[in-house]
Amino acid sequence: MATPLSPSAAAAASESAHLHFIKHRGEQEYPKQVWYLTLSALAVATLVNLSSIAWAFYRVHVRGRDSSTTTAPQTRRFSIWNIPAAILTGMRIVALRWNIRLGRTYTMSLMEVFVTLIYLSALLIWEFVHTNNLDPDFWSNKAAHIAAAQLPLLPALSSKNNVIGWLTGIGHEKLIVLHRVAARCILVLIWVHLWGRFDIGFTGVDDIANFGWQQLGLTAGTTYTLAIVLSIRPIRQYSYEAFYFTHVVLVFVFILTAYLHASNPGFGYYVWPTWVVWGFDRLIRLARALILNVFYKPAHAEGTLSLVTPDSLRLTLTRRVPFGWRPGQHVFLAFPSVATVPFEAHPFTIANVSASGEQELAFFIRAREGLTQRLVERVAGAEKEGVKVPVLVDGPYGLPPNLAPYSTAIFVAGGTGVSYTLPLMLDLVKRAREGSSLTKRILFVWVVRNEEHIDWLSTSLADAQASASTTSSLSLDTQIFVTRKREADVATDDVPYSSQGRSTPPEKSAEAAELGGLTPVYRRPEVRELLHSELQTAEGPVSVDVSGPPLMIKDIRSALAKVGPAVLDVLRGGPTVHFHAENFTL
Repeated sequence: MATPLSPSAAAAASESAHLHFIKHRGEQEYPKQVWYLTLSALAVATLVNLSSIAWAFYRVHVRGRDSSTTTAPQTRRFSIWNIPAAILTGMRIVALRWNIRLGRTYTMSLMEVFVTLIYLSALLIWEFVHTNNLDPDFWSNKAAHIAAAQLPLLPALSSKNNVIGWLTGIGHEKLIVLHRVAARCILVLIWVHLWGRFDIGFTGVDDIANFGWQQLGLTAGTTYTLAIVLSIRPIRQYSYEAFYFTHVVLVFVFILTAYLHASNPGFGYYVWPTWVVWGFDRLIRLARALILNVFYKPAHAEGTLSLVTPDSLRLTLTRRVPFGWRPGQHVFLAFPSVATVPFEAHPFTIANVSASGEQELAFFIRAREGLTQRLVERVAGAEKEGVKVPVLVDGPYGLPPNLAPYSTAIFVAGGTGVSYTLPLMLDLVKRAREGSSLTKRILFVWVVRNEEHIDWLSTSLADAQASASTTSSLSLDTQIFVTRKREADVATDDVPYSSQGRSTPPEKSAEAAELGGLTPVYRRPEVRELLHSELQTAEGPVSVDVSGPPLMIKDIRSALAKVGPAVLDVLRGGPTVHFHAENFTL
């Protein structure tokens, strides 16, 4: 017969059972609750994306039919019906166009900062709540559980093909920012786990099994820390190829050792879904690569590289892309005979629009360092026709905006950034002619260093201008700015874009007085004046799409970030402005 426990012993046993329940719930339930928060944020972003799609459909297919016969400009005046649009404009400006500088070269929008703080705060709150007065035995292992459970989020945010991008309408090149945010927040939990275990004391060092388990954990934490440290921007910019190779190796070692470490106590199910998410992306990429480079590979599959200026290239290659591509999308190109790192590929925007059947893909490449510099060296000294190089294609990727609902479209590009704005403009002209777009006004601004750049697109721009002139409801204004004389005319070096004001306009050369029916202007543009002029006369929503040097994007974003004037203008019936920027940063 069991001896009854004394009241004090019974209370102690009850307290012990209660504490065990709290510890167990923290390790088992809180990782799930963090995921509930993550999925709730994904659901909100999905609803925003669906609302945007519904708005575009309504504008083009419902309201567009009703307003197709209305051409007279409307008088701007205050209306209470403009209040929702004004509120949305203010929120958009504050969240997406106001930036906070972090360090010398890195900035984050307020939305990115807000998401980062919310995510990190949620992780730390779930980590340290109900820990029996911060007893390490309660929060040490919990940190490992929460961190491990969040690992599948990392490849979901960094992969080229991911459900998050499809649901939210955000391209992988923008989701990579959140990937870095999540990775660094998870690093905090990993170090919290290590700190807690150190405080409790490592056990079983004489036990070979436990000793190996702990070694695996230390290896996982060390490799993950190295992967994060070596991924900071200065290191990535110094040598992207070296960063990419070391990052892949370190991440592979981390996931493997983390899985083995978590499997010992029976929690491997936290980690193995990471392989599934990563494998899903790689499977789709492999299928696309086989389709584009093997199954539909033409006999003349090599690309042609030609030198346009001393630091600019044009690449053309022929592929049959059965699924086509949207204007503004990009592909990853690999050059096996030029690359120094296995499977090295870089994103390049397709500079022409999709057609049916076998077609030519055109790219404009600005030489910087690494691969692009080696491509220039390969072409240097070659004939005008260029050189042939093997090229592997993976794509297309990216989620460019749908511009059909906008009454006015403003495109601003610097140098090779025209690869992004040109196909969007050409497609918009085509859709306006077909009556599937509401766009009535297009301003196309291209800023280049040299006149030689204009030869890339003089024919396409002249054809677009001629096509737009046959459409009575569409106005196309193409403005080309040249910021530098020909190399033979000047000895000083200039920059492609500067916000410091105009340069002294050089005289036009006789050869470039008229290029493809387009007359270039020899100075830097005053983008703020251009934007202000267009917005003052615009009727209906306006889209501003920009691609080029970071300074250009910053200047235009700043011009559109004045919340007070923008909100007041919308309240008086002015246009709402949607800002889109393409900028691949390391």
